[in-house]
Amino acid sequence: MTLVYMAFFLTALLLSSGLAVDSGRAYIVKAQLSKAVDGAALGAARMLNGGNPKGEATRIFNANFPPGYFGTSSVTNPTSDPNFFKLQTITATGVNVVTVTATAKLPTTFMRLANLDDVTVKSSSEATRRMVDLSLVLDVSSSIGWRWPAVRDAARTFVNAFDASSDRISLITFGNGASVIDAMPSSRGFNKSRVVSDIPTNLPGGSTAMVEGLYRGWDELRTVPAGTQSGLRVIVLFTDGASNSVPGNYPAQAGVARGLRTYDFPKNLPDPDGQTWNNPQINGLYDTQTGATSSPAYNVTVANWNDATTAPGVPWLPLTSWHTHHRSAGIPTSFPLQLASLKVNGASQTSRRGLRNWNTAAGRFPADVFNINNAARNLVEIIADAARNDTGDYKIRIYTLGMGELVRYNLGTMPEKPEDILMRMANDSRSQDFNSNQLEGKYYYAKTEADVGPAFEALQNQIVRLSK
Repeated sequence: MTLVYMAFFLTALLLSSGLAVDSGRAYIVKAQLSKAVDGAALGAARMLNGGNPKGEATRIFNANFPPGYFGTSSVTNPTSDPNFFKLQTITATGVNVVTVTATAKLPTTFMRLANLDDVTVKSSSEATRRMVDLSLVLDVSSSIGWRWPAVRDAARTFVNAFDASSDRISLITFGNGASVIDAMPSSRGFNKSRVVSDIPTNLPGGSTAMVEGLYRGWDELRTVPAGTQSGLRVIVLFTDGASNSVPGNYPAQAGVARGLRTYDFPKNLPDPDGQTWNNPQINGLYDTQTGATSSPAYNVTVANWNDATTAPGVPWLPLTSWHTHHRSAGIPTSFPLQLASLKVNGASQTSRRGLRNWNTAAGRFPADVFNINNAARNLVEIIADAARNDTGDYKIRIYTLGMGELVRYNLGTMPEKPEDILMRMANDSRSQDFNSNQLEGKYYYAKTEADVGPAFEALQNQIVRLSK
């Protein structure tokens, strides 16, 4: 009887020990397999911006779970197993879903006594990446000068980082006017090689019609039909200066929106490129799309930036901006030249950067340097605020990138640094006027042309992080 009991309990003990040992081994294999598929899924999702997502998933999986790991007899072959990698595009929600699944067989030890020769361990991981609708708005004004090749190459590298089959990109440039070089596709994907090549090889030149550039970038995002917009809607605006043109309906050249602009003031030193003046000019009128100057042109050089001189033939500013070039339905075509509801350094636009010398008889503000400059700066902030409040499928984020010393000069009537305006446009949390009720963007600074590439790369990484 003792031998019978010992045989019975010894068998049970061995089975229990075997279960404990084999379960422990299976747990370790399961944990490592889960780690491998998690890393593979995340790596593949990152590579959806460009490259080979399945190849990246395979590389990461093999690195984390090599053949024979912890005594496994077989494991999923990523290159031949059709269930290893799956990519699903959910257009309605604007996301790509990557699923990585793998199995491994682990031979048992003591559990063979129960006729269980091996244990199959399975793990699956899912990673999502929101698709991107992006308007790239590039300043091509003359002040960029010899730095343009660095800007051009950085912008091309930036575009190359996005997925040509799932993302959408539009390209807008602004100088004296703003042109949509590549319109936002309505269907999924974009022609990457064409957008890259359409970034101008040589600098077109002109002024800084940033108001119209930002407006056209917003308009292109809105052209994507509702219900199919990507989960991440973004405007990226690059500049080396400050907004200095007011688009409107001027009686001297009525019928098509035109811009009236000023030079930047006051003089800042060292200013090696000669882009700031104590006696700035007023120039116009520029077609807001082609940038062509009206005939006749309207120009005057003032004695100092604070005097009340206006250009002959253009004595008054319009009551609002005017935008005759757009593609989306329902976009506003005019904006006030100042808003009390928006803040500049903690106070309203109208008090910090308000227009002056209202003429009751004309019912207008004079088109002098002071008012043109303030209105041009007010308008980019007003339109940026309107874009962030857009009522599409998803809210819009704005990112701004400023290059060179001009964006850190104290300019304008306050005076103020253009980069402070760019921070407000982006709703950067570092700004004193950050609006927590809107999506947060970010402002990036490139001190020299050598820093433009790293700044675009940092911006790209930020967008990739948000797309997960």
